[in-house]
Amino acid sequence: MHFQIIEIKPGVPHVYGATLAQEHMRAVKQRRRGADASDTMLLVDFTGVLSVTPSYIKGTVLEAMPGASGAAANSDADADASVRANLYPAICGCSRDVAADIHEFLIGRDVAVLHVTKRREDHILAAKLFGSLDEVLLRTLLRLANRGSATAAELAENSDDKISVNGWNNRLADLYLLRLATRHRKGKFWIYSPVAERITTWA
Repeated sequence: MHFQIIEIKPGVPHVYGATLAQEHMRAVKQRRRGADASDTMLLVDFTGVLSVTPSYIKGTVLEAMPGASGAAANSDADADASVRANLYPAICGCSRDVAADIHEFLIGRDVAVLHVTKRREDHILAAKLFGSLDEVLLRTLLRLANRGSATAAELAENSDDKISVNGWNNRLADLYLLRLATRHRKGKFWIYSPVAERITTWA
């Protein structure tokens, strides 16, 4: 899967507060408004960062997700929704301590985000899953990553699980809404792909 990539690099050792997050997201929104609808990764690069507050993660990574909590109260909700369209938030460059803090924060929010560990320009080769993901969805994501791409029918065909095609489709649609998988339509079918070629879990 290939992405346009917009990077946020805080560039300071201590990344604190919603105000800084809003400043960084304003720049992202300016770049996204009027842009084409191609899949775009918002990659927050924590290289060199020693500490980060939950409010910053909430205001950047979580704000970029579909159905972000602040959208309904925002007079620019429609514009913000268009900015989030086809936007895939992820993080990279975390030290062990920062990674642990972000992982624990995401677990508390019952959200999962990918920490990119290897990429080639616009292609994500490997990532670790931070936070919390339902066990069924995790198995589906790992199965999808093993295949590279698949339709719901293809996963149903090659599975011992007694789950209908509709059940697989619901799982894949959930992964898409969580921005852990991309999709494109071919005829009447959605073909899903993982955001990263290889995905492992936090350990």
